Amino acid sequence: MKRQKEKKRRYAFSLKDLVRFYTRFPIPWWMYIVSVVLGFAAGELAIQLAKFTISFNKGELYNHVIIGYALLTILNSVVGALRSVFDDYASLRVTYRARQAVWKKILHLPQSEVDRRQPSALISGVTNDVGTASTLMGMLFGIFASFYSFARALVELFRCQATLAAYMLVTIPLAVLVFTVVGRLQHEMQRRTYASLRSMTEFFSEHISAAKNIKTQAMEDQEEAAGLAAIDKRFRADLYEAIMGQLQVSLFSFYNSLGTVMIALFGSSMIRKGQMEQTGINDFTTYMNNVNQYLAENLTHYQTLRGTQGALQYVGEMLEGPQEEPDQGEAAPEQVGDLQLEHVTFGYDPAQPVLRDLTVTIPAGKVTAVIGNNGSGKSTLLKLLQGVYYPDGGTIRMGGADVSRIAPHALRRQFGYILQNNPLFSGSVRDNIIYGVQGEKGEGFAWSTPEPPLLFEGTVRENIEYGDVDDKRPPDAVEQNMRWAAQLADADGFIASLAEGYDTDVGESGKLLSGGQRQRVAIARTLMTDPRYLLMDEAGASLDHKSDDTIFRSVRQALKGRTIVVVAHDMRSVVEADHIIVLDHGTLEAQGTHAELLKTSPTYRGYLEKQGYALAGEEAAR
Repeated sequence: MKRQKEKKRRYAFSLKDLVRFYTRFPIPWWMYIVSVVLGFAAGELAIQLAKFTISFNKGELYNHVIIGYALLTILNSVVGALRSVFDDYASLRVTYRARQAVWKKILHLPQSEVDRRQPSALISGVTNDVGTASTLMGMLFGIFASFYSFARALVELFRCQATLAAYMLVTIPLAVLVFTVVGRLQHEMQRRTYASLRSMTEFFSEHISAAKNIKTQAMEDQEEAAGLAAIDKRFRADLYEAIMGQLQVSLFSFYNSLGTVMIALFGSSMIRKGQMEQTGINDFTTYMNNVNQYLAENLTHYQTLRGTQGALQYVGEMLEGPQEEPDQGEAAPEQVGDLQLEHVTFGYDPAQPVLRDLTVTIPAGKVTAVIGNNGSGKSTLLKLLQGVYYPDGGTIRMGGADVSRIAPHALRRQFGYILQNNPLFSGSVRDNIIYGVQGEKGEGFAWSTPEPPLLFEGTVRENIEYGDVDDKRPPDAVEQNMRWAAQLADADGFIASLAEGYDTDVGESGKLLSGGQRQRVAIARTLMTDPRYLLMDEAGASLDHKSDDTIFRSVRQALKGRTIVVVAHDMRSVVEADHIIVLDHGTLEAQGTHAELLKTSPTYRGYLEKQGYALAGEEAAR
């Protein structure tokens, strides 16, 4: 599965793509069909009401006219309300399901695509852009009722006065021209509007979350200017939309005014010639208003189509783009084997490789340390191992199997991954620790020695004070292993001191915990998945040396026989590793044991010397 190079071209979201967008999720057809039927009824009621209105205008205030007018008015209101209910609910369901489809797509985007698009832009896509999806569906079904109502109104117009109606038909092409021009502009208008909204969301999402850094570096003035520029971009898009909207209103108002003038001119002439009764202009105007109303409805459908196409440009491009199929591929090897990189080349931008022709072996069942200068590709190497990214060239093997052929889920479930800064999720400590195993390994884990202690239902404190607890029923496997993982991560102590223990809320991104506490919870979360391969990328950077050392030794003992890969700058962890890899600007300088690297790697000896390690004379000389 080699990564495809991005094509630098503007994606054309065609009408065909727009139609395909609506095949990605279920449409509540029956609701729209009911709405169409109610639309037909509303059109017929409007014609009948027009007849009673004409009778009123002529002063024909008979009982059957008054009662009929009242009943039709009430019935028209009821039908209109019911139609709105079905329209609105169907629209909400379309938006709801469209958001589900987009969210599923985001979850299955290749990581390189997420990086390219940026998370905040994707957030705007699923929250803002896709909100227009229901507009087009309402239009597609509403168009049937609109055409029917327009045709009925036109028939009644000709019945009222055929000659004058024929004159008025001349103005309809003008209305079509007006709405066609505005409709073409609608696409660009909506594209600009949602692009600016996405850009603004992207900017403020990034910079508000970095408020602490802005303050500590006294950058408020510069950030204020940048924020105002983002707001100005949205303002200009909104202004363009307002101008286009006003242009549409003005042009259609001109069309209506022209129609009124023509009715007055031709109608008065016909009245003088005795071709039309005295109230004929009022009668004709009543029917003409219905014609104009439904004509406008039909013409705005084209604008809706073009506007929706522009609004869904970004979402459509994303949905038509690359996608991971997490369960498609081969199963992971049953036997744990070496991790091998063979001539691997990779760059986040393929034109600027981070790793170059890298060939290394990470032996199974041992601790391997990876060191190197900043930018040498240490963290990138770990991401490639678990298939977060795929190499631009070369092959990565797990136990002899090409990882590009393994189903992404099957591959990634072999790994536990601890970063320097691990984000937590809103919720309790318990929610965060068991996050990676919910719905997966609910029955327990095959821990190595030492065995997890037998714990009991309740808090950590209650288990510590076990002698006073009468209820000695063993907990389920998840609860037991959660607490054991917390002990390995040196987290059980601080969890016991929290107000609600494991049920304590950690806040958004874990902000209610300190950096060290967040790291301990994240380590426990990773250990809960019982990984065959554990990757630790500066996992102890936010911990004190004592805690880091305690956790590392506990983890090594608990996962004895597992493959552990450690990226670290602290050479105390490195020298104890069974195998060490030294990277230099994306290439391999050396690999081997501590003793071997003392002889073969100047970079390795330099790191040791900088951290105060005394080298034996002969080894140092070499």
